[in-house]
Amino acid sequence: MLRAACIVCLTALMVGSGEAGLPAENSLKLEAADFGFPAVHSPRLDEMAQRVDRPPWAPLPIMWGHSEVVPMLVQLVRQGSVQDRIRAAFVLGQIGDRDAIKPLLNALDDPCRDVRIQTGIALACLGDERGQHAAWAALIGEPRWIRYYAVLGLSRLNTSRIRQNLKQIQPRQPKFIRTTITAALKQPAPVPAAAPKRPNQPPAGFWQVLVDAFRAETDWWWHRGDYDQCIRCMEVMLLMDPTQAEIYSNIAWLHWSLGDDTRAIGIYHRAISALPDDPWVYHYLGQHYFMTKRYKLAIPYLRKAVELQPDIVTRHLLAHCLERTGQLGACFEQWREMYEKAPDDPAVKFNYERVKKLYEGR
Repeated sequence: MLRAACIVCLTALMVGSGEAGLPAENSLKLEAADFGFPAVHSPRLDEMAQRVDRPPWAPLPIMWGHSEVVPMLVQLVRQGSVQDRIRAAFVLGQIGDRDAIKPLLNALDDPCRDVRIQTGIALACLGDERGQHAAWAALIGEPRWIRYYAVLGLSRLNTSRIRQNLKQIQPRQPKFIRTTITAALKQPAPVPAAAPKRPNQPPAGFWQVLVDAFRAETDWWWHRGDYDQCIRCMEVMLLMDPTQAEIYSNIAWLHWSLGDDTRAIGIYHRAISALPDDPWVYHYLGQHYFMTKRYKLAIPYLRKAVELQPDIVTRHLLAHCLERTGQLGACFEQWREMYEKAPDDPAVKFNYERVKKLYEGR
């Protein structure tokens, strides 16, 4: 499984825009099953993956047919905050209800480029060629996960000109997107037929469970060894809720495990920029440097994490880094303070006594 800390019951709260008439959160605790979303390891994930006409490279249709939320999403596309408009446009493309095409066309003129990009991709995913210009724009400079959905939409349009252009642009794409384009040219993703519409209006907690839906899909790809797809799913989680420090860490760890340490470090710094007051974003970067034996680089991030929240796990790492960089006095002070607070902790007691002998015997 993706580390001990990876993909553990992640929940998301997408804050409403605050505009009049838009849906508001309430205290109702909802589960993914309330919306028909499968749980992790659910047989329904395999059923979704085996649906007719879904090529093996395409996302699982976990949101397909949830037309009961389309009015809410359309309202957000029209009136929501920038972040809400981006999220709503993305989800409309994945639900697949062609009733969303007209409001999405209006959103192509949105003043925010990110909204226009997601709107164009959504239109392409719905089979409307008027979204292809934004989808092509997404293939230049946008993150890999967004490019993936651009390929999905362009693949669904599947004209000879689009296929030709995909072949031309393919060599300049990252490996994950090159592979996706190859698979899409071999087996395009058709626009599915209209799915049955659910009659009920969505409860107010719809945003809360979208992350859980993508957590389930992440797990499905993980067990198939496709870690680029895992990253893609977790990036969608961050689109829905960018406040989850652990998701950034999981994405960074996967990039590192795939051999891209530079990109991994970039993700850790992205987490710090997004959540500057969260001690865990500093802990995770410090931990990454510790695990890759760059102890000197780890120290300032671990110190910052301890400053924000004196967590004993972070202090363990900090003390070890101080010892490995020759700062024995500072190391001893860390263990001494931890020992005073937790004298019965066997790891603390062992290291305190060990470092005390080293420090006093110098």
